[in-house]
Amino acid sequence: MTDQVNHNLKNGAALPQAEANAVAVVAIHAASTPVASASLLHQPLSRRALWLRWAIGLGLGVLFTWLSLRDWPVAQIFDGRLQFVHGHFDAWMVRLISDRGAAIWSLDLPILGMYLLMLTAIHWLRVLRWRPLLEPYAKVPVRALNRAGAIGFMAVFLLPLRLGEFARPLLLARDDVDHDPVPFGAGLGSVALERVLDGLLVAGLLFVVLFEVHPATLARYPGFRIGAWLSVAVFASAFAALLATFWAREFTMRWTRKIIGIISIALADKLLALVTSFIDGLAVLKSPLHVAQFVGLTVVYWGVNGLGIWLFARGFGLDMPIVAAYAMMACVVVGMMVPSGPANAGTFWHFLLLPAGLYGIDDHAPRTVAFALALWMVQTGQLMVFGLWGSWVDARMLARLRREETADRDNQADDRDDEDDEADEALSK
Repeated sequence: MTDQVNHNLKNGAALPQAEANAVAVVAIHAASTPVASASLLHQPLSRRALWLRWAIGLGLGVLFTWLSLRDWPVAQIFDGRLQFVHGHFDAWMVRLISDRGAAIWSLDLPILGMYLLMLTAIHWLRVLRWRPLLEPYAKVPVRALNRAGAIGFMAVFLLPLRLGEFARPLLLARDDVDHDPVPFGAGLGSVALERVLDGLLVAGLLFVVLFEVHPATLARYPGFRIGAWLSVAVFASAFAALLATFWAREFTMRWTRKIIGIISIALADKLLALVTSFIDGLAVLKSPLHVAQFVGLTVVYWGVNGLGIWLFARGFGLDMPIVAAYAMMACVVVGMMVPSGPANAGTFWHFLLLPAGLYGIDDHAPRTVAFALALWMVQTGQLMVFGLWGSWVDARMLARLRREETADRDNQADDRDDEDDEADEALSK
């Protein structure tokens, strides 16, 4: 199977279900197979290398969990009894009561419901904004983007070291689905461009929110300025590299072959085939209209994200300015540049509460910590529900297509038998 995968990628062909679906339909299964953990050359990793990536991811998760929990009042957050009571405007709320009868934290349930609806809108914005990046190269229906997106978003969040980024390109690369396949390299190129443009926009947002902080306060946290400049430098460099790769295509191909060819001509040819397909996935850069569509949807996408964090914080009774919510969101996104462990455990809530002190929020208060943990759990749950739904729908679709293919083969066989019978009857006469 590995040889066939390499042959298909070398020739820009799509991946059949036996090669791609097995590693991408269910994200967890994708993580445990060598193909889904492939490098840029899409070569399967050894089992040792795969375990090493998981070990690094788990180690990073433990590190950031320790950084967060070392000063958190963990005992207070969970030590008590839950109550369901009427809160503001006669709405139901859940709260944790200590043995002395004091409320440790509380959450308005209507706000939780509103945030879940916002997460659904965020999912669709995330799916729809991917479409303009693919349209100059391939026409993929929204239903296919939704399936691939639901599975891929779950995989990116759950798997360590961003191994899940391969899921969406793999799902679109199959040649036995209900749409024209997108070569793996082209799909990977669109995902890379999406990541880089996301990083640029959010890094710019981080600068904007920092301007709202009093200089004397910001001076006590010099790491934020360093982080903001570093994130802009990283994503700007990545974007410049993508532009150079796209606009200097022949130069890129020629020097790739020369440099890699020193090691192996066969390896250079394989890399050139994948790089060619990858560059094709950047075709949107020639279309200002599609770039504008992506940027517009992305601005709305991140806008709703930040608004949702602010609303969810209000549900916990945190009276923080909306700019603080966008600062938290930007820090989480920039913090994800650091390779993280499974489900971003530790990394997510560490970077989420990193800017809390800039806005006078006590990041060690039980109410604040409960908000951070609950936000992570709700987002994780939403991604898993949508991802498992996408896997189920995808599996049903593939089963239907296989049944149709089997029926077509049976009908063709019956037609051939009828023709043979008619020929035998004609000869007997």
